[in-house]
Amino acid sequence: MGGNKSLRFWLIWGELGNLRFCPELLCFLFTAACELCDSSSEIALEEASEGSFLEEDWAEPLGGLAWHVARVVKPIYHVMVTETFDLRDGRPPVFKFGQAPATARACNYDDWNELLSRRKAFLGSLAPEAGTADQETGPVTSTARMTSSRYYRFIDTCHDSVDIWRKLTEVDWTESLRKHKTHLEFHSHLPLLIGNYRIFLLHTVAFCSLCCFWVGNLGRLQGLGVHLWRDHGWLIQASLGLLAPAWMLLYQIGFQALTPCLARRNRLRGLLQLICIDLLPVISFVALVWQHAQPEGVSQRFRYIPWLKVPTFDVLLVIHVFFSVFILILALGPRSDNLYRWKFYPTMSRPDCIPSGAFWLLTVALWSFFASSGTRYCSQAMLRIWDMYDSIGLPLPYLLGVLTTMVIVPTVLVFFSTLCFFLTFSISLVGSAVGAYRLGGVRLMCTRRGMGLTYLPETIVGRLLHLPPHPSRETGLWERFSWWRRRGRAEGGTAWNGVREEGWQRAAKGVRDVFDGFDQAPHGVLWGQAFVDVWNKLLQELRGRDLVCDRELEFLSFRSTQEAFQGHVPRLFQALSLRATLPANGEARRRIVSLARSVQMDPLPKAKVMDMPTLSVLIPHYSETIRYSKKDLFSDGVSNDLLRFLIKYYRDEFRNFIERLEANDLAFGSHGLEAALCEWASLRMQTLWRTVDGICGAYAHALDEILSQYQAPEQHGTKAAVRQRLQVVVAMQQSLGVVAGGDLVLMRYAKFADPTGPGFSPQELQAVEAMFTSFGEFLSIAYIQEQVVDGEKRFYSCLIDASCEQIPIEGFEDVYARRAKYRVELPGFPILGHGKSDNQNCAMIFTRGEVLQMIDANQDAYFEASLFLPSALQEFCGPEKTLKGRPGIVGFREHIFSAVGLLGRLAADSEFTFGTMIQRTLDWPLNSRFHYGHPDLMDKLQVVQQGGVSKATRGLNLSEDIFAGLDLSLRGGWTVYKEYFHVGKGRDMGFMSVLSFYAKVSMGNAEQALTRQWMRLGLHLELSQLLGIFYSHIGFYMNQCLVNRATKAFCFAAVLFALAGEAQESFSHLAVEMISSYFGYFYLLFVLASMLPFVFETMLEEGGDLIGSVSTKTGSKRLITPVFQPN
Repeated sequence: MGGNKSLRFWLIWGELGNLRFCPELLCFLFTAACELCDSSSEIALEEASEGSFLEEDWAEPLGGLAWHVARVVKPIYHVMVTETFDLRDGRPPVFKFGQAPATARACNYDDWNELLSRRKAFLGSLAPEAGTADQETGPVTSTARMTSSRYYRFIDTCHDSVDIWRKLTEVDWTESLRKHKTHLEFHSHLPLLIGNYRIFLLHTVAFCSLCCFWVGNLGRLQGLGVHLWRDHGWLIQASLGLLAPAWMLLYQIGFQALTPCLARRNRLRGLLQLICIDLLPVISFVALVWQHAQPEGVSQRFRYIPWLKVPTFDVLLVIHVFFSVFILILALGPRSDNLYRWKFYPTMSRPDCIPSGAFWLLTVALWSFFASSGTRYCSQAMLRIWDMYDSIGLPLPYLLGVLTTMVIVPTVLVFFSTLCFFLTFSISLVGSAVGAYRLGGVRLMCTRRGMGLTYLPETIVGRLLHLPPHPSRETGLWERFSWWRRRGRAEGGTAWNGVREEGWQRAAKGVRDVFDGFDQAPHGVLWGQAFVDVWNKLLQELRGRDLVCDRELEFLSFRSTQEAFQGHVPRLFQALSLRATLPANGEARRRIVSLARSVQMDPLPKAKVMDMPTLSVLIPHYSETIRYSKKDLFSDGVSNDLLRFLIKYYRDEFRNFIERLEANDLAFGSHGLEAALCEWASLRMQTLWRTVDGICGAYAHALDEILSQYQAPEQHGTKAAVRQRLQVVVAMQQSLGVVAGGDLVLMRYAKFADPTGPGFSPQELQAVEAMFTSFGEFLSIAYIQEQVVDGEKRFYSCLIDASCEQIPIEGFEDVYARRAKYRVELPGFPILGHGKSDNQNCAMIFTRGEVLQMIDANQDAYFEASLFLPSALQEFCGPEKTLKGRPGIVGFREHIFSAVGLLGRLAADSEFTFGTMIQRTLDWPLNSRFHYGHPDLMDKLQVVQQGGVSKATRGLNLSEDIFAGLDLSLRGGWTVYKEYFHVGKGRDMGFMSVLSFYAKVSMGNAEQALTRQWMRLGLHLELSQLLGIFYSHIGFYMNQCLVNRATKAFCFAAVLFALAGEAQESFSHLAVEMISSYFGYFYLLFVLASMLPFVFETMLEEGGDLIGSVSTKTGSKRLITPVFQPN
């Protein structure tokens, strides 16, 4: 794409506002504008003052591109917003349906986007406004357009492609965009059944087949249900072939009902496929029943082939079995043919299905053992009840009603809900094996035992700084494993002193080898000095966060490179007693061990800061605390409960904080102490300050440290190079003020900058200014302004940074607002969805990086993890073994730092399991990982082409982040998951907030089941990949509902059997068998499935210490942790 075309594309993209959620509209406007610009030399971009293409009075004199965007974007926005909102003067739009979701017929962004993707349908739907004239046909009246609109289409008024752009302002967008629904989002179970019919078909066939097997087996072995098996056994077995046609009938009818855009010929094609192919087992079954009803039906010979001396019934039975198996295989396969010739047909990549298929074979094998036992008890109970009621002559309808109520319903609910439990077992086994490989295997165990830190200098210099390895250094796997075994024997014997001396010698040799093996860098910097600089910088970061005291800092630091040459190294690098030499603070210990673990992971891409793609970090902010002030920490001059809690919970860190203040000569009661205390408290709670401090501080310091190791001393500007490659944008959602023209008008962003408004907060303004003071090199703040111009409200997406003019607030000392650096007018009120997605959309136009990172306002970043940031960004640039190209999303793990209190620990343990083992298994072998919001890196060009980083339709996209992954997969993109990089994450710690979060996640998954994205994934994915996606998203929450209902159904059946035992004793035996066998196993599975992933992952992280992981991480209060599993 040429420079001028690129400029046109980004200019139009920046002006679209909410219309950016329709990328096909962007492509249409861009193509039309290029046709005009390429064919005419009269259009030129003139230098203009502050303004917007959306301001018609400003754009009209400029002409051409600007004026047409103003006349086109706003009318389209008006049509889209009035579809589901009522516009009121002076007030934000009001959702028409209140708390209820929009009707299934209401159009949304996806419907309009798919209309635009069909060129003929879109151009045919464009209707000119009444009164517009054409040179040949004359003016188009509203009556003529209504009666014969097909002859007065917009395209008929255009003479060529260049003319389309000029006449877009004459389009009646209300008439053109209404009633173009391509998918109906019914809030019912129908979309769930249609999109995932293959999964339900698989369960149905498995359950019915096992029941038929046990009914026949028990009938022959135990003599139960003799009349049933003798009279109707063949009919029951033959009816299994009707299951696939029944589901295909439901799928075809439901699919056509949910897809109103299908043409009549395509609907007919689908019905013909249903009748001529999918219903073949029904025809053969009817023929089989008819033949059996004949006087000599079973023994009658087949007359049409004389030499075939077999009964006609047997021939029909073989044909029926063939049709049944054939249709079942077709039904379980993906709908890979583009039957309806859609332009938006999914073009998904096809990953290797062998690993996921093997995984599901293991899972189904485990599941089938339990399922077979369960259906055996079910079949036995059914046969006994059948014999009881058959002996007293109960009519068949009553008998079937009793069987369904007391036996079939509880068994079906348990049967459908147990596969998810065995999936958890398989994830525990496979995820542990994959994790052991990715995390380093034996090297991970050596790291936890202490030996890994002996090799830490070598691995950091070679794998992070990418300097050449020592030619004579023996660091093979066998050497490490042999040393680990010798250490284990020494720990159990008496030769401790000798092994300790060996450890000291190895430690000294490990550092000396780094120094001796590399004489000098190309620019004169010793390679050994590189490790010393990085290590000491890490310790300074830990000291700045008050995680270590001055004594520990001196104990752990390298004094000088020369002393390291002589073997004087910190005791931490000895090969023994790692736990005794680590810092006392748990977070400091975790961060050091995390560095040693991550640097040994494979594969770790080689990357340099100067070669990595540029990165923009986007942090949406709504109502989170920016930074604690004196008012938040003190009441009536004394510390409040919050500050006392922080001091008590972080007792050692507060002691280190006081030690640091005393070293800096900050007297108690001074302004410096108050500011330092506010910062200290803010860095230990889930605040925006903690997030910005982590991103700007850790990322920038790590990149600068890496860059300084291989840049010549005479070359300056490492910080400038980092600024070019790193940008942090905080998207503050709500703002209602302006600074207009040259007059001083108070600006208020995020509700707190207007002294006359109810939300004015000088503390928040001071917090923002403090962020600009501390992180102004990288930080920008995007927000939304509202301005009244000539009685009309206009909205702007604005950006401020540290270079913007400060505007003092009258009546307040040292309180400032800032004048916006950039303002882009929006077509209307921007917050039409659930908030976060619209906020991200308004701020994304200010990001300049090739790669985007989504970070929430309650996260943190760490210096030692940020050393791997160039490698993480290199995932978008490295050579691939396949032809898939660069990934669209690269996911990473999280460390949950909010494990405070019982509920906080439960939520943290749950997120720990999901963010490590479950996502690792979803990545491989299941190939089922999508986007989960944070801290994923995203290819900006790919997400722009699919409408942004999230979706924003109210009532459908409550879980807005997941749709970036869904759309990426549907467009042929793919995601990867790596574990060498991580960020911190805070979770809810209160009971009601935890419940609210899981309610949001579960409702979001329910809404996903209604969307076209999920239905198309369910229809077009391979079955093995679909099973992984289903049970890690919607299926998990459906499983919870089934478990809930299965419990109630079992209790009802047990009580009913117990009461019936008063009339006949055999019913009491049935109740005892159900409770003691099937029911007991079911809840044992629930407990084990809830506990195993966490235990296995903790054992893996602890280096194989099973006893330690169970005793320290899974106490009696934590066994219920995965009950809170969010998935």
